Amino acid sequence: MEKIDTLLEKSCYIMDFLPERVEPDNGGQFFDVEYYLLNSNKYVALKDRFVAVILKLMCYYHIAAWWNEWVDRPSPEMIEEAVREIMDNHSGTLNIVLVEEDALLVFDRDCLNLTVYNPPEKVMSIMEKIAFSEGLFWRKA
Repeated sequence: MEKIDTLLEKSCYIMDFLPERVEPDNGGQFFDVEYYLLNSNKYVALKDRFVAVILKLMCYYHIAAWWNEWVDRPSPEMIEEAVREIMDNHSGTLNIVLVEEDALLVFDRDCLNLTVYNPPEKVMSIMEKIAFSEGLFWRKA
């Protein structure tokens, strides 16, 4: 957990369903859309995107996951189960450490994005491509 705490203080990037941060006073309906996406059947498509991102990263990097306990090299089924449970229950966090890259990917409850901390240049390059392949946007937080 010390590793996670340290990485959470590093530079941060986001894989998001929106291309830019929504300003609080923009006049849009972000919270209505967010609520709808997280509480309708639409959340299944989001879950599938987030799971696909993590599974693709697993093809390139050695990962360890914190979800109730540490799991080194988790199975694809465990990743999907964790994301599904977090989204179904609107609670929980899945932490994915790219062990040899010293980077952290966080999937948090009630979020429409994945947050990435301390990604090296090479990791950022592949993450941006993976985000794009899943219809997500890559940007600095």
